[in-house]
Amino acid sequence: MHKDINNQLSKLQIREILEEDAVITLKLVLEMADESDNYPFTSEDYAMSIENQRSFINYMNSLDNCIFLGAFIENELCGILYLEGGRRQRTHHICNLGMGVKKEYWNNKIGSALMSKALEFVYDSEHIAKVDLQVRIDNKYAIALYKKFGFEIEGKNKRALFIDGDFVDYLNMGKVID
Repeated sequence: MHKDINNQLSKLQIREILEEDAVITLKLVLEMADESDNYPFTSEDYAMSIENQRSFINYMNSLDNCIFLGAFIENELCGILYLEGGRRQRTHHICNLGMGVKKEYWNNKIGSALMSKALEFVYDSEHIAKVDLQVRIDNKYAIALYKKFGFEIEGKNKRALFIDGDFVDYLNMGKVID
């Protein structure tokens, strides 16, 4: 069952994930991993401790080519998006994007709100020239969202995932930042 949050959308807050959000962030990632096959992991093999989550948040918040965003409605974390920039000199300008919205909040424009805020960060940055992502080839809603924000299909990773006895391909999508 999806939540109809039309009356609560005015209360939607997109902000950076902070160290004190580590517990709720990890809880959300584990929930999303098990409620959808759109992620490359399950809660069982995610293998992130609270301390590792805190370290990841601090790492993301310490760099000029990274951001970790959360979508909150009345203090409930319902979606996340991260842009992780390259760690080496030759890839510092490229960010990898990952995002997810809790299933009960799908189709309420939370993904669009997260993407808008992330691209605001990208365009304000002097360091980011490209954003890349991977998405399941059959995730038509996510693909439509990414296309809406100017991402283009750049290729395919065949047999990227193995889920319930079947191989699933990924689309590689990217957005050049001018």
